[in-house]
Amino acid sequence: MRTWTRFILICVLGWVLILLIYFSRPDFHYNKARSAIPSMHVLGSIRAAAPSQSPLIRKSSGTGSEQLVKEKEHSKNNARKAKTLIHLTSSQKNLPNDWEEYFSNGRKVVHGLWKGNVSSRMLSLRLQKAKSKYTTSNTFNVTYREQPKKRLTRKELLCQLKEQVQVRTLNGTEEPFASLGWGQLVPSQPLDRLHGTPFRTCAVVSSAGSILKSSLGKEIDSHDAVLRFNAAPTVGFEKDVGNKTTIRIINSQVVGNPNHKFAGNSFYKNITLVMWDPPPYSSNLQKWYKSPDVDFFMAYKEHRKRSPRQPFYILHPTFIWSLWSMLQNNTDEKIQSNPPSSGYTGSNVWPMQ
Repeated sequence: MRTWTRFILICVLGWVLILLIYFSRPDFHYNKARSAIPSMHVLGSIRAAAPSQSPLIRKSSGTGSEQLVKEKEHSKNNARKAKTLIHLTSSQKNLPNDWEEYFSNGRKVVHGLWKGNVSSRMLSLRLQKAKSKYTTSNTFNVTYREQPKKRLTRKELLCQLKEQVQVRTLNGTEEPFASLGWGQLVPSQPLDRLHGTPFRTCAVVSSAGSILKSSLGKEIDSHDAVLRFNAAPTVGFEKDVGNKTTIRIINSQVVGNPNHKFAGNSFYKNITLVMWDPPPYSSNLQKWYKSPDVDFFMAYKEHRKRSPRQPFYILHPTFIWSLWSMLQNNTDEKIQSNPPSSGYTGSNVWPMQ
């Protein structure tokens, strides 16, 4: 039964993928848009064959030389329209054949999906080009040296995660934070020694809309610990997402952006908060403190002074980028050189608790 369910699911996904590529191909949109454009070559032919019908000539009441000038202007307009038509026609002829290429490889793609071998080479040429442009951007000046890759089992991957990536937060002993008195500001208890850790069971709750109408609320709340992300709500959605929250992973925008109304918001009280901000790849704390992605440091200090007993941690830049490096080391293809998201970060924090 599981084999047939898997087969049907793969078939459905394959057809959805084919339809998406079909409707996103350039010639589809070109023909759709061109159908709304008046036939310029027909219009130009009519005017060229009957120049006397042109409004420029018919309404002319000047001398013969004036009419001749207007006729030349009319001819130039027709020439420009003809060039536009030629450009459109040549564009149509030079359209990439990525759809035909992808369609011819459809059997190979579906077979790869069945085997679990997913690659960007399965995309159309146009989407491959877009993906390449996306991954070559390097806003954070990442200098990554490719490592030999080995396909690991789930257990091996978890062991590697625990060995190579250690959960680390700001402890106030490094500059510039030591000189600013952050040693007395940050929580004294390390994140990996929170009350109740290690947890026996935990639930990592996605913020995606797909969890709606899932009726998983009771199951989520039955775990020892529940992790949520950013400003994902629970009130009004208890049946699907539960109402228990142990740790909430938030990005710096939630804290530093006034629109989120973080200060004094009961939504973030009585739980453990773990915050992160996209740091420079060099993990230079001086540079990061002077120019964070979102200026959250002052808001963090104010919150700690108001609620000194609430565990509120800031993930260290080295931890953020070590997660990215591990992801790249275990990925066959190049990924974008951006810090991991809140979801990926939180999903990796839990196994190490």
